[in-house]
Amino acid sequence: MPPAVGPTSPPGSSRRSLRRWCFRLLAVGLGILPFVLLEFALRAAGLPHLPPPADPYVDLHHLRPLFEPNAATGRMEIGAQRMDLFRPAAFAMPKPPNTFRVFALGGSTTQGEPYSTETAFPEWLRLNLQAAADQRQVEVINCGGLSYASYRVLAILREVLAYAPDLIVVYTGQNEYLEYRTYAGYRQVSRWQEWLAHLADLKTVQLARSFAGQAAVRDGGEDSGGHRQRTVLQTEVDALLDYQGGLADYQRGAAWYGPIPDHFRWNLEQMVTATREAGVPLLLVRPVSNLLDCPPFKFEIAPNLTAQQRHDFEQQWDAARRPAQSSDVTRDHLQQALAIDPQHAGALYALGQLQVAAGEYAAALENLRAAKDNDVCPLRAPTAICQAVSQVARQHAIPLVDAENLFASRSPHGLVGNRWLVDHVHPNLEGHQLLGEALAECCFEHGLYPAPQGPWTERRRELYTTHLEGLSEAYFHRGKQRLEGLLLWTQGRARKTKAAGGQPPQPPPTKQDLPAAPANR
Repeated sequence: MPPAVGPTSPPGSSRRSLRRWCFRLLAVGLGILPFVLLEFALRAAGLPHLPPPADPYVDLHHLRPLFEPNAATGRMEIGAQRMDLFRPAAFAMPKPPNTFRVFALGGSTTQGEPYSTETAFPEWLRLNLQAAADQRQVEVINCGGLSYASYRVLAILREVLAYAPDLIVVYTGQNEYLEYRTYAGYRQVSRWQEWLAHLADLKTVQLARSFAGQAAVRDGGEDSGGHRQRTVLQTEVDALLDYQGGLADYQRGAAWYGPIPDHFRWNLEQMVTATREAGVPLLLVRPVSNLLDCPPFKFEIAPNLTAQQRHDFEQQWDAARRPAQSSDVTRDHLQQALAIDPQHAGALYALGQLQVAAGEYAAALENLRAAKDNDVCPLRAPTAICQAVSQVARQHAIPLVDAENLFASRSPHGLVGNRWLVDHVHPNLEGHQLLGEALAECCFEHGLYPAPQGPWTERRRELYTTHLEGLSEAYFHRGKQRLEGLLLWTQGRARKTKAAGGQPPQPPPTKQDLPAAPANR
């Protein structure tokens, strides 16, 4: 008896099935083709014209334009009422012919603190560009504001796009924790919500919303991330450290720290969107911090430890700070302390110093960076902030100057310290020159400015010499005085008093609060 044979498909049925699927896909493709063509057409025409999205994290409606017209000179100038946080800057409108105009945005590093704009990196960028193509007039307008965080920088960026820029340089990230925000109702955005947000960026979706009368507010009220009750910020910076005992307002594990990297990244994304819509190139800078020679500004024991764990930690921490003991004994106590509280910034920094002295540079870098990231008073950009700059630049193909790597590559063993920085984040004069030159090289490399021809470095040297000779001794003396005041500010020793109900002053950490640093490095 012959074996049973299962049913077989009639000849040609598989080809017919394939043709049916091809027809279905073709029908779907023809159906969405008009929407694809409309999307490309709207993007090419720059339509629809929507207002910039409102910040879903904080309320910035009190902010005012940085520049105002001067009827006497016919130029745009930073208003006199802004001179507490900015330095004078002015430019002509309309822009003179054959002029390459750059706006440099950011905080105190952009401004050149503790000195001023005359020796800040935007000025050295200008001299480099001028030397590279001296037939053009180069303007670099310094918009660096003391204590300005990314959300305030974004407002200035949107403003200066109306002033005919050829390039915008942004150095931001160090001031994200200076102003208190509540982030009430914040919850992290899920992947599904991110997808919906990308869908809302389609021009066809925006056009439909505009017909529905919803274009007036792109992200008002409650956004896809569920942000509510936005903190209303003052017209100007109201930094916690501007008040006596400001360090007391920084507490380990504070809830408002968590959303800050997400808010920072949102601001960077908006900068990218705004400059691209305006057709203006953007150049980002990844910030640099002093890891080697700057202890944490504040450290606390983890609040979630049990009473016994706290007792054990304090025993090891006190033992590590005993004078006249070997580095091996100190290291053992620090390691036992960190086994109890792995994120204690003081212990991490002290262990990193011991590792530097022992030549264990890779381990030292890891612990010194962890000390910065766990500083209860984060005046140096944490790694999450720095990574956000690199990620946004990479994702959107934005030219990037990595100041962190730039200074590390010129520091012994890759540990950035006082060789290039005058304090926790601000470069010295050589550091500003180095950064300005790196920015110019980035402009040449990415076609943002014509590459130099011939012996242009000699012209640069002449411009440097002339510029420095024009600075008086009083200029540098004032800078040294401001540095002293800046150091007191970082220690919470500002003179401004808080309103009734403020917390009492808290003394900053002293050298006695840390194990003694090794004598030799």
